[in-house]
Amino acid sequence: MDKHMILYRGSLKSCNYHCSYCPFSKHSMSERELEKDRIQWFSFVESVQRKAEAMHIGALMVVPYGEAMIHSWYWQGLAYLSAQAEIDAVGIQTNLSFSIHDFLHWFENAGGVLKKLRLWATFHPEMTSVSEFSTKCRRLVEKDVLLCAGSVGVPENLNVLRALKQALHASKESKRGIYFWVNKMDGLRRCYTQEERAAFLEIDSYFERELMFIPANAAFCQKRLFVEADGKLHTCNVSSTLVSQKRWEELEDFPNPECNRKLCSCYLAYGGRKDFMNQILFGPYPLFRIPRHPKAVFLDIEGTLFPGKGMADIPAGIMAGLEALAREKIPVFFATTLPYKKAMERCRRIRHLFAGGIFAGGAHVVLYRRQEYFYLLKGLWLMEAFSLQRKFGFRVLAYREHDTLYKVTLLRPSHRVWQTQEAEDLMCCISFADEKIRYYIEENCLQIVSAAADKANGVKMLCGWLGISPNDVVSAGDSEEDREMMNCVTV
Repeated sequence: MDKHMILYRGSLKSCNYHCSYCPFSKHSMSERELEKDRIQWFSFVESVQRKAEAMHIGALMVVPYGEAMIHSWYWQGLAYLSAQAEIDAVGIQTNLSFSIHDFLHWFENAGGVLKKLRLWATFHPEMTSVSEFSTKCRRLVEKDVLLCAGSVGVPENLNVLRALKQALHASKESKRGIYFWVNKMDGLRRCYTQEERAAFLEIDSYFERELMFIPANAAFCQKRLFVEADGKLHTCNVSSTLVSQKRWEELEDFPNPECNRKLCSCYLAYGGRKDFMNQILFGPYPLFRIPRHPKAVFLDIEGTLFPGKGMADIPAGIMAGLEALAREKIPVFFATTLPYKKAMERCRRIRHLFAGGIFAGGAHVVLYRRQEYFYLLKGLWLMEAFSLQRKFGFRVLAYREHDTLYKVTLLRPSHRVWQTQEAEDLMCCISFADEKIRYYIEENCLQIVSAAADKANGVKMLCGWLGISPNDVVSAGDSEEDREMMNCVTV
């Protein structure tokens, strides 16, 4: 079963930084208020430890108002949770103003598992320097702590952000350096100019996703939950709608998501949606905002790139993801049951972003149109299929390459869908002799290809041509034809 992710926000509302735009820098908490936050946090940690297995909790992230990592109890709580076998990852948003040495000491002494830790580090140019911030990032990465870093996209700060991106990219601990994200500036009171958008895209390949208007839809928000210090429950950090009459302490399972928002207005909102592109770009827990950087991506067309039947346009979020992968120079491949020409026609607006693909259910494999392979059919049984057209109500479409057969479609009118038993009965009427074939149903189409032709074998072939492992690629699809492909690669 897929695991769930929780965001937690305590009652902490203070920060050791004094940024001019931030209200939390102007609020000081009393010792009594801090003690209340500490008690609430440890109570929540203990409850997660008890509930993690039964509620299938895989990850947790603290998203505080203010800076939490200057308080040792957050280090300890994250350490306790990281030691929990059921928990895959724990994380927190921070300005990195804490002592790295002290943090590592507290975390490890509390039994923390560093490889499970995820930090979301925000750079505040009013309060720290490029050198100090990037040095802390590199020291954490040296200790195998996964992190992302970023800042608000203030146009006046472009030069300093470029310098920080360069410093993080130069990290020797990672081939790609440390990912530097840019959040859109809500207080800009104007749209970014084309020059500014281009400049921020050079810093953050995913910045275009920040500028999209994504309609809120609770149906895409399964398996996520936002918990407040007092136990109140929301779908995400921006939804004010309570998703349950119960408090966190009483909860035994994840409630159905509810939302009163019109738009998913920040990364913590849109990044946590059940969206294959989120997972392609940022892994199984995309809210940590740490890119997975696969070596290749394989995507089904109908139902995936085009989620709705008969859709003419690809949704903006998918399009922005494809363009981000192109900027990252990560090769993307189609994985479809459509023949090559039909796939290219269907995807003419995006085909320039793809390096080839797996077509005709795996019977045709293409790399940059310079290298290709067909799983061929002998087709000695084809006349038998023609003779059965009237009895079973179909017509035969034979797909060939240079007069060599590689796929056969037994096509019915659109209102006559093939049933499994009908297909089995038909197959029993055809003498395939020594030819090994496989068949699959797509509504009114019964498709016949070589037994070796499927999307999974196509992935393996393309990986072989590229010199990469299937363990280093990701895929997405929505049908039985995609299942083996998705099982043979990282998900």
